[in-house]
Amino acid sequence: MQFKLRLAASTLLLILISCGVNANGQSEGDTYVFHPNQEVRVASLPSTVADSTSDFAVLTASVAIAVMAPDVCCGRNSALEDQMVSGLSLRELGERLRGKHYLNSGSPILVAGQYWSGASVNAEKIVGTLMAHHPLLMDWDGHLYVLYGAVFDEYKYSSGANVHVIHKLLLVDTRFSDSRRHIFFDRQTDDWGKVAGLLSLAITR
Repeated sequence: MQFKLRLAASTLLLILISCGVNANGQSEGDTYVFHPNQEVRVASLPSTVADSTSDFAVLTASVAIAVMAPDVCCGRNSALEDQMVSGLSLRELGERLRGKHYLNSGSPILVAGQYWSGASVNAEKIVGTLMAHHPLLMDWDGHLYVLYGAVFDEYKYSSGANVHVIHKLLLVDTRFSDSRRHIFFDRQTDDWGKVAGLLSLAITR
């Protein structure tokens, strides 16, 4: 039995968030091993909660979790404290934060930001970023979330190619500290068209 991703209208959502290797990347004799319901989570996620439900407070708390370093963001005298500006898109935020900044000690850090629109991102980028221990910021339906985990199926091909099919994305809503804090995006019931984009931030000291 051969697994092939088919570019059909009925599977457009599947293609948008789960297509890492298309059918043309597989040879006729290629075989695979199927690993269902795999899960990846970023460990030791900061428990930062927004000071209020304002966009600025949510942005600051979300970036603080995404960079996972309090001296980088976003408390008093942190490296990115002065870079937090409300009203930015994720793309604009990535452009603003990208580059060299300085810790309170004077030591330099380098921020690398990778942005993907909702239409361009795929499962390989999401799973790979999470496996590298980097949370992502996700703009879903006009609200900012921290994406820290995923539930997915994995197809490992004999050719060396891997295909991941995402079922759920695990999210943090920094407005809350109770049971409303942890939610998920379900590929089968939620509209991927409402995801504007995702941003990964990586810090080099």
